[in-house]
Amino acid sequence: MTDFSPPKAPETPPVPSPGAPLPLPMPPREEPKSGCLKWGLLGCAGASILVIVGLVFLMTNAKNMMEWAFDKMSDQTLAACTPDVTPDEKNAFRSAIKEFSDKAKDGKVKPGQVRTFQSKELSVLGDGKVTPEELRGLTAWLAAETR
Repeated sequence: MTDFSPPKAPETPPVPSPGAPLPLPMPPREEPKSGCLKWGLLGCAGASILVIVGLVFLMTNAKNMMEWAFDKMSDQTLAACTPDVTPDEKNAFRSAIKEFSDKAKDGKVKPGQVRTFQSKELSVLGDGKVTPEELRGLTAWLAAETR
């Protein structure tokens, strides 16, 4: 249905009567500052500083962390050795992984070689036992990569 009522006149502000005091204009009301932006910026700045400090720490300790990682990998491998692995085979593996680790710390080993070693070691450790053949294979691979 269509509304046929007459249009409404725009509202006009009330006119004060003569002799009545004029209302004083109110200053604009200031919105309270919540400080959310300030605290957000401070939080982001603090997080950035922590990230930078962490990266510097990692860069300065990367060699030590690499040596620790190789030590843990060799400990896992040697702990999973079957009883028929001889002490000479274990010592040969220890010296080969030590030499590989030293070359990796000096930057003479490419990251791809480290990943290849990790995958070979994980495949050897897959069944939870390291046989003499598997340990000799890892030792031979490490020796070949450090030449």
